[in-house]
Amino acid sequence: MSLSFKRWLAAGVAAAALVPGLAAAQSAPVAEWQLDTIIQPSPFRGVHGLAVAPDGEVLGGSVVGQQIIGVDPVSGKARVIVDRPAGQADDLVIAPDGRIVWTAFLSGEVRAISGDALQGKAAPVQVLATGLPGINSLDFDDGGRLYATRVFLGDALYEIDPTGATPAKQLLEGMGGLNGFEIRGRTLTGPLWFKGKLARVNLDDPKVETFAEGFKVPAAANLEADGKVVALDTVTGEVKRVDPTTGAATVITKLNPALDNLAIGEDGTIYVSNMAEGAIFQVDPKTGGTHTIIKGDLAVPGGLVAVPKAGGGSTLHLADLFAYRTIDGATGKVTDVARAYASNLENPMNANYDGGRILLTSWFAGGVQMFDPATGTELGHVNKLAAPMDALMADDGHLLVLTAGGTIHKAALDGSAAPADQKPVVEHLVMPTRMIWSGPDHRSVYVAETGAGRIVEVPVDGQALRVVVGDLKAPEGLARLPDGRLVTVETGTGQVLAFDPETAKGELISTGLKGRVGLEGTAGMPPAYIPTGIAVDDAGRIWVAGDRDGSLVRLSPR
Repeated sequence: MSLSFKRWLAAGVAAAALVPGLAAAQSAPVAEWQLDTIIQPSPFRGVHGLAVAPDGEVLGGSVVGQQIIGVDPVSGKARVIVDRPAGQADDLVIAPDGRIVWTAFLSGEVRAISGDALQGKAAPVQVLATGLPGINSLDFDDGGRLYATRVFLGDALYEIDPTGATPAKQLLEGMGGLNGFEIRGRTLTGPLWFKGKLARVNLDDPKVETFAEGFKVPAAANLEADGKVVALDTVTGEVKRVDPTTGAATVITKLNPALDNLAIGEDGTIYVSNMAEGAIFQVDPKTGGTHTIIKGDLAVPGGLVAVPKAGGGSTLHLADLFAYRTIDGATGKVTDVARAYASNLENPMNANYDGGRILLTSWFAGGVQMFDPATGTELGHVNKLAAPMDALMADDGHLLVLTAGGTIHKAALDGSAAPADQKPVVEHLVMPTRMIWSGPDHRSVYVAETGAGRIVEVPVDGQALRVVVGDLKAPEGLARLPDGRLVTVETGTGQVLAFDPETAKGELISTGLKGRVGLEGTAGMPPAYIPTGIAVDDAGRIWVAGDRDGSLVRLSPR
């Protein structure tokens, strides 16, 4: 999934030197705006693989958050064991020698760190294998041999040298998405994500043998002490027990959709992760009783837009990576509209509102999805786009698409135009992350050009752009106040700035978002990574999504 952003970074250095600054905003005193945290921070930016440490602590890996976090199963207290960017873990396991070993999905690496990290001691990260984009699941056999699979950016089984001395050896390919698995003896047991089945592989003679079916999308399978299989269905949220001989299955418990992985403790307790909730659940294997160890209201909050209600007030629409969610502007209540993997939702990263539609974009999925804001019904989907960052509805019925590659181009709503046919309205923007119309005539858009540190106005007829304001530190998100001023989040400083789009006269709204916004991407990803969302509701209040800490804050004029 690696993309090259060296050209954009180089262009950004050159562009930054030419842009006038927003000195007025930088030096002005903070206005009388009250900051309230409406949704509290949470530890996980999506949680995936799980492992149980020798002392019973549950370890959870986060790909997007790029961390391995330890959670006390009794108190729910969390601590970072391997921090970003090294901790980018889709799956993880405790090795026979005590090391933590994990798959770095985005970087295509298998990594390891000494067990000293569990004691809070600093230790170097060792790379055991490289060149495996989308490397997903892994486990050791009883003899200490290490195996791993790719599922989404490839479909193969590998043996990995635990010392890192020799390259990964491919054993099988085209299995059907062999996801979260466990090895006992020399037999690997796991789910086939794309086939809805459970399977096993004899590692001495690698062949896939299915033994259970009837799953919508099986995400993980682990073994109980008696050899029974515990498996997850990410679509239905079911945790099932499966007889490995007959394939007969019974439901242990049912959780919400978007389940990712599981681990079984020494006492038989089942631990389950949910991507969309940043949650780890404890399941009693006998009764099916569940206990929430840790959970967040949001997963990976990104783009945000406020939509007025007919009777007054606003509803916030949020791209939350593993879910499309709304937040009531009056009560703060969070409602799921759709979840990834349990629906057609494709990992939304930004959200806009135009032409009566919610437009969700995902540079990872390469698409734009359109929804009815009132009913949550999907109205259309345009895919095969080149890393879209944001979208609007053009007056001629096409989509206007902003891309991570620095272009704005039009795309047909039926997806008929291939990327090569999409003639750009503008090129050479530097890491743009957000665009909004400059006015009701739709003659131009304002764009947050994050890499160049500026806001620009781009005419849609292809005329030269105008620099609105510059000398900003990684501005992300863009919205308009009732008085016509624009607001953005300066993610490099954690400040919220307001400015007149004609004079560039600015106001410093808040300095209180440092550590909440500006989640950094790993090497090879768009540096803006998860666009920071900012929105203005009908009352003129400013809302900011915390992509680093999972929070949602509101800034209200006193």
